[in-house]
Amino acid sequence: MIDMHYDLLSVLYYCYLRNDFRYVKELQGYFNDKNVHGLVANLYFMSEEEMQREMKGRKIDVVEMFKLSTELFRKYFPNLDVVFSIEGCDFIKNIDELRKLHELGLRSILLVWNNKNKYGGGTYATGGLTEEGKKFIWEAISLGIAIDLSHMNRETFEDTVSILKDAKNKSLNPKVIVSHSNVYELFNHPRNITDEQIKMLKEFKPVMGLVSYSMFMTDKDEEIEVLKDKYLNHIKHVIDILGIDCVGISSDDMEYDSILLGNPVEKIIFPYKLLKREIYNLLIKEFTEEEVNKIMELNIKNKLFEEV
Repeated sequence: MIDMHYDLLSVLYYCYLRNDFRYVKELQGYFNDKNVHGLVANLYFMSEEEMQREMKGRKIDVVEMFKLSTELFRKYFPNLDVVFSIEGCDFIKNIDELRKLHELGLRSILLVWNNKNKYGGGTYATGGLTEEGKKFIWEAISLGIAIDLSHMNRETFEDTVSILKDAKNKSLNPKVIVSHSNVYELFNHPRNITDEQIKMLKEFKPVMGLVSYSMFMTDKDEEIEVLKDKYLNHIKHVIDILGIDCVGISSDDMEYDSILLGNPVEKIIFPYKLLKREIYNLLIKEFTEEEVNKIMELNIKNKLFEEV
């Protein structure tokens, strides 16, 4: 299976800062043909304050961090199918730096995280795309970088969709994904997106990665089996709107946040070492073998991986 959002580049970078790769070596056992053989590997950037806290005051150089973490990725996970992603473009200085990152292998971007940055507004911020943000999105599309709409607030989301429509009308065929968001109508977390937003994307034949992290499905302490059923309902709901070819699986597994950074994490529904088996066992209750294969792998492979 392919995981549409895992912060593996950030994990590798933080292990590098500690000169301790024991956790990475544990993860090596999770990424193989019997479990997860492909992923969108993400390097994340949060607000200035949050990044300074995690980086302990070190200078933030996106190109250096991306180059180093992707080199480590190729060292520790040489056989893993991958699309490299950056989440939160706050610290990418300009379009020239975006082009440099593309040369180094960047193939997907989430323009914003939860905060407002110079390009647009994240989940907990106000305001749409800035003029600089509009130019940035246009350049990403022209480079063939996928536009990931997770973490955008409503205004930035709609502004981005408008650009995507213009790009499509100019035959640029933008690649559109929503890597790790669930359905707002089923649980009103601000990171989830509404049916109306999902319908806005239909013409782009996106792939939406339904995220199996409990905080995006409930604010209660519920049993794992209840959470699995809720997760399945999010998948079925998006299929009803977009069709079977537009849905994927996203773990957004945050175990590392506790192990490496000491932060509390919400309940994780599927243990990562068993992710493929448990997702398969859940999906096969409702879907055919062919449909399960599309959801777990083929849809996102066809959207992002074929041309990498």
